[in-house]
Amino acid sequence: MSEKLVESLPGSAVPKSFVAKLESNEAVQQAIAVRGYNIERDGETIQQAYQLAVNIRGKYILGLHLTNGEWRVVFDTREHPELAQEGARAAYKAVHDALYERAPSDAKIDFESTPRFWHAPQ
Repeated sequence: MSEKLVESLPGSAVPKSFVAKLESNEAVQQAIAVRGYNIERDGETIQQAYQLAVNIRGKYILGLHLTNGEWRVVFDTREHPELAQEGARAAYKAVHDALYERAPSDAKIDFESTPRFWHAPQ
């Protein structure tokens, strides 16, 4: 599923509305536009995401990051079975830590959607 999902993404940042449509996929429980920037089009502000967190229904969570026009899986909870024992909160924290680590320091960040329990690593 993760390969199909990544291949279905365009080679650019995606509008937040596209992220919401990902949830219409039966396998996707939740899709979150984690970080991105705003563009102005016809007097309207459109949020474009370059980092996503995607919860595959009851199975695993992916952290996706756009790099040089290509979406890459930067964290997959299936590769960290210890997180299953720690619970969903630990899994989301690990995904957000991995995405934060890859967020370029010179990138424009106009919005950030993170869980309340998550804090940027120090």
